[in-house]
Amino acid sequence: MFDYGLRINHYGTIVVNTKARIGKWCDIHACVNIGESLDKKAPCLGDNCWIGPGAKLFGGITIGNGVMIGAGSVVNKSFTENNITIVGVPARKIKDTGDPYHRV
Repeated sequence: MFDYGLRINHYGTIVVNTKARIGKWCDIHACVNIGESLDKKAPCLGDNCWIGPGAKLFGGITIGNGVMIGAGSVVNKSFTENNITIVGVPARKIKDTGDPYHRV
């Protein structure tokens, strides 16, 4: 389920499982996959999240508000802290990003 304000920024395949929950004002770029795991659970994303091109999120994970997910990242665990940047395979926190309304 998508909340209001969803932005799909580029043309390309985007796969979102019907059980996934996407918060308000999220940005999703091309080639993103938000899917369920073998236990049939899907991700839940907070508000104002930014998901870079080619990122993969799967399983019953929770992502906090204002989280930036780097291009090509694989997110298989929860990051409930707000306003952070996560990147890598598997994803890990690299920095605090601050309020998404005041990012430069």
